[in-house]
Amino acid sequence: MFTEQIEPIDILTESRLPLQERVVDKLADMLFASDMILDMLSTERELAPEYVAAVEVAVKNVYDQVNELMARLTD
Repeated sequence: MFTEQIEPIDILTESRLPLQERVVDKLADMLFASDMILDMLSTERELAPEYVAAVEVAVKNVYDQVNELMARLTD
């Protein structure tokens, strides 16, 4: 079994980072979470197809908007 070693987040160090870096980091977290949700929905589609379809559209919109914003902030 794979166990990932996660280092604790130093809040003081993080707060010293430039605002743009902190925002991009949180947006990356949102992209990762959105991608995970889309993956969960695709594997459970047959259990609740109407629910999955409705949620999938909303999460995909969030993913696309966050992705676009990240692209603008990092260019």
